[in-house]
Amino acid sequence: MNAKKKPAKSNFRNSITKNILLMIILGVVLLFGTLVFLHLYTRQNKAVEVPNVKGIQLEIAKRSLKKSGLNFVVIDSIYNRDSIPGTIIEQVPMAFSTTKEGREVFLTIYSSNPPQLPIPNLTDFSLRQAEAQLKSMGFDQLTIEEVPSEYKGLVKSIKFRGRQLQPEEKIPFGSPLTIVVGNGLQEESLDNDTVSETSPNQGNATEPNQESGTSSPIVDDIVFLIAVQKENFNEEEDLLDEESLIDNIEESRRAKIYSLPIYSR
Repeated sequence: MNAKKKPAKSNFRNSITKNILLMIILGVVLLFGTLVFLHLYTRQNKAVEVPNVKGIQLEIAKRSLKKSGLNFVVIDSIYNRDSIPGTIIEQVPMAFSTTKEGREVFLTIYSSNPPQLPIPNLTDFSLRQAEAQLKSMGFDQLTIEEVPSEYKGLVKSIKFRGRQLQPEEKIPFGSPLTIVVGNGLQEESLDNDTVSETSPNQGNATEPNQESGTSSPIVDDIVFLIAVQKENFNEEEDLLDEESLIDNIEESRRAKIYSLPIYSR
């Protein structure tokens, strides 16, 4: 009985050993295959140096990267009106570093088109606040336009190319803007000021006529009336002189009569 059971136990042990050996061999094969695959995929013996393309135009950088066996991708663009559009700002990987042939170099360039920014509602803001907010957004070219208003220094509207902007309307970054503010004067007061300014000019306009020797019809009529009144006054004086002379003569005659001696017969 015992002799018959021994071969069964030995066969069982042999099968376990075989399975373990097969698992070990399979693991070694998989590990070796993985290492070979990674070696072929990463191409460690084919590393290239990344050229320096920072500060040059995109077209020139494209030829340089292609010559080194590298590709490129533009991942971001930044607008700067003082810079040349298409110039590369940053690159990843960095210049003169090593990477695998055929890898991509990520580039950041200057954009040729300015971004569109919304203009906030600045109505009834003070001029100082509106200027500070617009300049912080990149709008440095500002022009001030004053209009009649009840309150001085308050913003009435924002204009772009002569057109009034609506709140949150988008315009190109850095565009010139016009801030319309009140001057604190009503339209009626402005009309009164213009009338008072023109009246002295009208008074001065008669001076050249007087200096040149010419006179207006109104002045001629006044001079004529004065001359007529003067003649009438002279005639009245003459009449008064005649009457006083006659009175003097009569008085002298009376005095002579009274002064004659009286003779008695």
